[in-house]
Amino acid sequence: MLLVVVSHDGSSPGRQGFKMLVADDDFLYGSIGGGRTEFSLVEKAKTLLKKGVDKPFLQNQVHRDHDKDSSGMICAGEQLVAFYPLQPTAISTIETIISDDSGAFTMTESSFEYNCNQPILTDFSFVTFSGDRWKYQEKVNRKSYVYLVGGGHVGLAVAKLFQMLDFEVTMLDNRKNLNTFEENTYSDHKFIIDYENIADYIIQGNNTYVVILTHGYKVDRLIFSKLLLYHYKYIGLLGSKAKIAAMFKSMIADGFDKDLLHKADAPIGLPISSKTPAEIAVSIAAKIISIRNKS
Repeated sequence: MLLVVVSHDGSSPGRQGFKMLVADDDFLYGSIGGGRTEFSLVEKAKTLLKKGVDKPFLQNQVHRDHDKDSSGMICAGEQLVAFYPLQPTAISTIETIISDDSGAFTMTESSFEYNCNQPILTDFSFVTFSGDRWKYQEKVNRKSYVYLVGGGHVGLAVAKLFQMLDFEVTMLDNRKNLNTFEENTYSDHKFIIDYENIADYIIQGNNTYVVILTHGYKVDRLIFSKLLLYHYKYIGLLGSKAKIAAMFKSMIADGFDKDLLHKADAPIGLPISSKTPAEIAVSIAAKIISIRNKS
């Protein structure tokens, strides 16, 4: 049984697009929010599978203490969950999604489809019609890309964390035989490059996050100057306030646009007084997650 949160409201534990697979032999994969809500829906799915129920349906979960349909949780939200019994015919659809991942997945009360030539404007869409009809759509490729420029100890810690956060991680450095770069097994891609050509290695777009973590002022300035005119969702620059201020002052004196410089998050991350590479990684990841989720 595939469970999908097709819509949510307020502070529900499950958000639109959360998914879970449930089998009657206790196999579970994914999550629709956890806690008592997830447990009760999982148990219901197991029971229905054993009964042989084969028709999709929707179930609303209300998370308010005094509501007659309350889930028992009090986080003051609601989530609408689709129960979709998967038939063998769904295998080919799933295989196509895995091999293509650039179109739209559509699920209704009577269909389970994927169209690789049907992009949708929003990540998710859910509508209801008369006669208990409904339609859920999801953009399949919503991948976020993080480019880590600088493969030192901080870069290694940041790569490790972002690998767990469903980002495609690319590590870039201009130094050969760097031990932390070679030890980095957390990045999907690693390249030793000439920073003069760094823009050629970073795709533009609203799903791209650039994190500059290099070993020196001059290198930071070079990289930053090469990327300023391109469109990314986020550019962050590691360094002290004094270093950043000095670099920006120098660049403005050389004719760089002040407003363009200040589109960067510099110093990078959330101000949590981080000191170790792992703490700096948490600061950077928290900032980027807040930007991604708000958008």
